[in-house]
Amino acid sequence: DIDRRIIGLLCCLAVIILSAVMLSQPTNNNWTILLLFLIGGFSFPLYAIGGAYTNDWVSPEQMGAAASQLVTLYGLGAMLGPLVAAPFLDILGAQGFAWSIISLHMLILLFLIYRIRAWHAPVTTKHWDDVSFHGRAFFIPATIASLGVGRKTKRP
Repeated sequence: DIDRRIIGLLCCLAVIILSAVMLSQPTNNNWTILLLFLIGGFSFPLYAIGGAYTNDWVSPEQMGAAASQLVTLYGLGAMLGPLVAAPFLDILGAQGFAWSIISLHMLILLFLIYRIRAWHAPVTTKHWDDVSFHGRAFFIPATIASLGVGRKTKRP
């Protein structure tokens, strides 16, 4: 059983390496199209890997809420990604796109390295009725999962 965090880490590394290779290619080259295809092939699965990793840590009752929060976070990332890429493109020109991909995937890579090193951190849980209204309003199961709630055992 391969750790999902390691798979995510390898995907991020592949995206970073492919983006660095893309920097050495002219923008009107056919190889650039192939590199973009490969970058997408390694980048897009990160959402599914994150969802599977989250489901490993949340209880079955929380899986629906976790999925809805992941979709919300994915949408937020889809909205903020172009806003992050725009300054890179403005300052660096066409190469700014590759640098924005490298920068964003480096952040994901650093988070995954942190998670790999700190996954045994204990978290105390409260009964849902004891959580404040504000805590419930901003409850993100993916965050709870990333803090290290005990991993579920395999289902029979």
